[in-house]
Amino acid sequence: MRRKMLTEEQQSLIDRSVKIDDEGAIEEFIRSRRLKNVRETTITYYKNVIHVLKRDMAQLKINKQLIELTESDVEDIILLWKSKIKITSINSKLRGIRPFFSFMKEKKMIRKDPTANIKLLRERKQIRATLEDFEVKKIADYFKKQKSFSGYRNLVMFYLLLDTGIRISECIGIQINDVDGSRLIVRETKNLQQRLVFLSKNMVEKLQSYIKVRGQLSHDYLFINCDDRVLCKSSFQAQLREAAREVGITKQVSPHVCRRTYAKNAVMRGMDPFSLAMLLGHQSIEITKRYVQIWGSDLEVQAEKKHDYSGIF
Repeated sequence: MRRKMLTEEQQSLIDRSVKIDDEGAIEEFIRSRRLKNVRETTITYYKNVIHVLKRDMAQLKINKQLIELTESDVEDIILLWKSKIKITSINSKLRGIRPFFSFMKEKKMIRKDPTANIKLLRERKQIRATLEDFEVKKIADYFKKQKSFSGYRNLVMFYLLLDTGIRISECIGIQINDVDGSRLIVRETKNLQQRLVFLSKNMVEKLQSYIKVRGQLSHDYLFINCDDRVLCKSSFQAQLREAAREVGITKQVSPHVCRRTYAKNAVMRGMDPFSLAMLLGHQSIEITKRYVQIWGSDLEVQAEKKHDYSGIF
């Protein structure tokens, strides 16, 4: 028998249905992420994923608001994605929309989370591209031959990515005071946790030379463009791709490929997964754990078990 009075949850749903539409729900979700101090790049990721979801709802003629989506609707959208994009891309989108619907359920904007039973799709584990020494040399030589500030800066950045495995966003965020001899403090991290990485002797020398060439400016960001402004990561990514193309490398070449190359070479030289995860800034060692089962304790000693590019640079 139905109760005479509405429950608090039922009344909340009635109240919210009057006030909340898709734009309002998205706005509140983004506000909640900012209150959690989520990085702006992650905020942009959430916005883009939700935009794609709404676009593909229209393609499937799902004439509903996001707050009205059912589990069956989400499954239909996933099937559409399977016909167009890779499994890794689908899972990336699911990782973006699940927190959105979970938030709406938590705030009683929706009665049921349509993604609650949606699991990530199984992915076939693939060996991703890395750079061989001869390919590294080709790209390094290309930058050396340019005889320009941007070419020299790109050479140093390319070397730094290979020498430390840091992310391009972390590299762009480095300031001069973050370099302390053979130690580099990485502050602009993905998980907001600062970490320490270690530079090879040759890398230290290259950075010292670069800092002298860079000169004194009104800001301390290490890597700059020709207008003395902080370098944009997309600019370096484009120039790295161009360098690879110009020297005849057909595989994908990106800052993340440099990071993957660092990880591969470290593992090949016996670095344990715990140390590697710490140096790469991973919150979990599961990504690296499957490559090697040896454990160590001295992080700085382990950091020396990486590839030596001094003969190239």
